[in-house]
Amino acid sequence: MLTLDQLRERITLPNAAERMGLTKVSDNGEQQLWKRAHAERPEITIGVKHDVWRDRDNQNGGNIIDLAMWVFDVDYPAANKKVHQLYFLPFLTLPEETEEATDDMAKLSYIAGKSLEDQERCRVYLKNERGIPDHIITEGIKQKTLGWTNYTNPNVAQGEPHWGGEAVSFITYQPNTKMLAAVDYRYYVPELNGGMKTKSLGQKNGVFWMLDPRALRQAKTVYVVEGPLDALSIEAAFSSDPTTCAVALRGTQVQVNWQLFLGKTVICCYDKDEPKPDKRNPTGPDRCYSAEAEWRIHEGCLAAGVPCFFVDRSEWEYGQDANDVYKDSQSKEPFKKREPWLIPGLAGNSEDKPHKPRLWLPTHDYQQYWKYRVKDDFTSMAKMSRDDDGQEKLEFVDVAGFRVAGLSRVEIASASATTTGEHDDSPHVQFVAMYQTARHDEALQRRVMNDEQLHNLDTWRKSGPIYNPRAFSRMLNIFERTIGIGSVQAANFVGLCYLAGKPKVNEGKDCFFTEPAQQSPYHNFAFPRGMRGHAGQVVEAYQETFKDNAAARALVWIVGAQLKLYLGFWPHFIMQAGKASGKSTLLKRLSRTTGMKILSGQSIGTEYRLMTSVSGTSHPVGWEELSAKKADVIARAVSLLQESYNYTETTRGSAQTPFLIAAPVLLAGEDVPVESLTGKTVRTDLSNRKGPMLNESLPKFPMYEWMEWLAKLGRKTVQENYEIAQQKCKAYNRAQDNDKGADRMVDNYSALMTAWRLLTAFTGIEDVNGDFERDLIAEMNSHISDTTNDRDPWIWIVEIIMDEIAAGRYVYPYVFECEPHNDKEPRYLCVRVKHMMAHLSTSVALREKYNNMPVKTARVLKHQMEQAGVIHNDSVVRSINGTRSGHMQQLDVKKLEQYGISVTAPETLRAHREPML
Repeated sequence: MLTLDQLRERITLPNAAERMGLTKVSDNGEQQLWKRAHAERPEITIGVKHDVWRDRDNQNGGNIIDLAMWVFDVDYPAANKKVHQLYFLPFLTLPEETEEATDDMAKLSYIAGKSLEDQERCRVYLKNERGIPDHIITEGIKQKTLGWTNYTNPNVAQGEPHWGGEAVSFITYQPNTKMLAAVDYRYYVPELNGGMKTKSLGQKNGVFWMLDPRALRQAKTVYVVEGPLDALSIEAAFSSDPTTCAVALRGTQVQVNWQLFLGKTVICCYDKDEPKPDKRNPTGPDRCYSAEAEWRIHEGCLAAGVPCFFVDRSEWEYGQDANDVYKDSQSKEPFKKREPWLIPGLAGNSEDKPHKPRLWLPTHDYQQYWKYRVKDDFTSMAKMSRDDDGQEKLEFVDVAGFRVAGLSRVEIASASATTTGEHDDSPHVQFVAMYQTARHDEALQRRVMNDEQLHNLDTWRKSGPIYNPRAFSRMLNIFERTIGIGSVQAANFVGLCYLAGKPKVNEGKDCFFTEPAQQSPYHNFAFPRGMRGHAGQVVEAYQETFKDNAAARALVWIVGAQLKLYLGFWPHFIMQAGKASGKSTLLKRLSRTTGMKILSGQSIGTEYRLMTSVSGTSHPVGWEELSAKKADVIARAVSLLQESYNYTETTRGSAQTPFLIAAPVLLAGEDVPVESLTGKTVRTDLSNRKGPMLNESLPKFPMYEWMEWLAKLGRKTVQENYEIAQQKCKAYNRAQDNDKGADRMVDNYSALMTAWRLLTAFTGIEDVNGDFERDLIAEMNSHISDTTNDRDPWIWIVEIIMDEIAAGRYVYPYVFECEPHNDKEPRYLCVRVKHMMAHLSTSVALREKYNNMPVKTARVLKHQMEQAGVIHNDSVVRSINGTRSGHMQQLDVKKLEQYGISVTAPETLRAHREPML
């Protein structure tokens, strides 16, 4: 949405008055008198020099928005929108940061600043009361994550909650940045503060406290604890190990993006709290809330592909936390001891007080469960035996050379629900196994299986060796009880899609393909991330590298392809360029900037490879030099592109593997032979437009942030902006009113204009930057003009028949006729449409062309020719070679030439006459 100043810069009041339907009565050069259509005399005066207006009674007046309010009798927002619609301007209301949020952030920054003024005073408490070594405290002071405060609330009495007092401050920053997120207090004397030990200010979810926020980058092992004091204790215990760090979630209900921990091992070490009665179910079993917090962490890590283990706290006393244990031991050994059980949080044997378990196992399963033991990437089984003295001893038998970390149910949304957001009537259930192997270090691997594959050991052997098949099968049977742990809803689609009725950015890791490499070219793809401010820099660089926005159109087309979710279609893109025009270089830079894959000719050599290259994603792919392929490959490619203009679901193979044909395709080359696809493409031409080279340091386009922004916009907002862009493209369209093929091309370029306008709103640049819309409309009109004769199937068929007649291969009756006064030029061609289709379908040389034609019946062909106006007379009778031929169509040769169809006629022509009765 443009500001008032921007509107006044682009639009003059006299022009606006004319667009609003007012009539100019007089003009003396400085002032103009205007009136509404029903008025008898002038109603308003417009000052041309100062661009203001006032009415006859001096009761109304002002700027262009005020004029719209007066003319249409609406309020300010409606008038603003009306002005944007009259001039086809982008109208997008963006949510602005509230003053309250800004004030809260300023207050938090002030509190953090005050806490950092006297940091050293926190040392006494941390060292004497909590046993934290000096070098750890010094590091926290250096990193500005530790502070001190003695603030007291003057409005609260001492001993009452929120009074305050001396406290250690823990300053939390956004992950991997120095952006302030929260400040936490740990009070020295809680009794002075009404019994409150801690206080938290600022953001809770999505952030965590660390002694050194940068330590997470190099860490291999990350301990997750409840509070900052526990994190300091872990840091002290492992101070000699730079690959180990600790994070404090600052609570038991905090949600964190566990994908930040990919490539690391997470070890949970929450407090050992005593079980308490369930507030919601007092008659039920007691609950241990700290243990349940660890279960949620484990599920989050499992979904993110991060290995997660629990510290074995069976020897801890109730009420102890990591800080208590460290003060007693001054060692890291208590924290290195992990739970050995198959399912983290579910002990095989325990002497702790009974409480609600993580999972209820039947007796026959629990009797076997305790035997299984796991390490990071190995599974074994306990076996009781006796030594030489007859004493029982525990031996371990190898079960598998990998560890099954989890087995979960996944509900895959149907293609219809994924692309429309409607209620899912046919979801598909699959199972996903997460496992860890030695060869993949600290990264969980994933295998998606159908129901019949779940107990097929040959499927599991693809993950690693199985030493004891019988014990492994019994273990899988136990894991079936955990199928609900980590169960998720998912969509097998890479790009912007619907999940549970809401738009979501889906990446390769979020999908659960059974045949990943075949079902999507982006099955392991993560969209480029970056700062939003880089987006404008990238757009402006592409506007400069080729003149007339030739390269910028390609960039906008790629990033705008995600709008397919809201529009229901997205055109393919033709990039034409002569030799040495910079096409190959531009394609490589587009691939680097957006992550788009450019597929070589070998990758699209068969129909199956063509299909797999456009399946399961809305992120575009590129095909180079399609014209160099065989005719049958080109024909199959064109057929596939017709389907991927929208969404098409299909299955292949005996296993009925699903494929969702959806990816837009960039077709690059000197010649792109896709005439039948003209109505579903937009184009750009790089010839003679090369400008300065793109800088090698140009950042990537922040695709992930852009798609998240689109997800928040929603379908309604995008559709409204598309309609405004469509109105502008139609207003400047040079095609004839009855050209239906041109109307679809206008829709395609309108979609591209919508993408540009949304992109300018995202980047903060103006929509007039670089005259993108002017160049886009010029390209649209050029494209429509150049392809007037290529858009209709009847033209292709008639051209083939004319070539057959010229070569003397057309065996059916036909005759050329001329006007009586001009026997040198052919005027009409008498031929039977049914014979034309018969010749096309029976000729061996034309068989391949006929198979690829969208029209295969004479009835449809005749109907299209009638609509085009090339049939001058229907059902005429002529005598040809001594044979009376009836039911012929008289084609107008002049009209055919207007459509670019060349006719080869004999030198001797028959004079035109009226049809025989």
